Amino acid sequence: MPHLLAQDLPETLQRFMRDCRLPPSIFQPVAPEQVPQPEQRLLVHKNDMTSTLAAFHESPLQVEILQRQQIEDLYVREVFLRTTASGAVVEYGVIAIALEQYTQAQREAILGGHAPLGALLHRFQIPFVSAPIGFFAVSGAALADTPFSVAPDVTCHGRFNRLSKPSGETLAWILEILPPA
Repeated sequence: MPHLLAQDLPETLQRFMRDCRLPPSIFQPVAPEQVPQPEQRLLVHKNDMTSTLAAFHESPLQVEILQRQQIEDLYVREVFLRTTASGAVVEYGVIAIALEQYTQAQREAILGGHAPLGALLHRFQIPFVSAPIGFFAVSGAALADTPFSVAPDVTCHGRFNRLSKPSGETLAWILEILPPA
């Protein structure tokens, strides 16, 4: 997976991920067909994760921001996505948002931190293309130093994704990790 990081993710996001204690060495690349169900259904697609997870869990999602920074031209944050129905954590994510691609009202909503980016894209009717960069497995032991606590012997799955405008400008790069089913 390091080649994916170096080639397709901005250095700003890579640096922030190190602050989140997620070194590139923890991500073990897997082919999309190697991701087990139901994680495969939740990860291997070209949709945003917010609407995918909301439909799967039959609940709107809320964002819990663990940390955030504005670094150069990117707004980066480490988050949990939780269901509004039960508060269950359904995703751990690290996202870099290219704020210059959004209007002032959209930036204010993003920075307000009350809704996941996917929900805001739909609310503001912002056309986007989702293009997963790669899929991976990560051990619970590797996640022990993060706020996403799982048992050390558990394997979690995730993806790196890029959201862009249909014209190609990047809207966001996202690391998305699901808890075990």
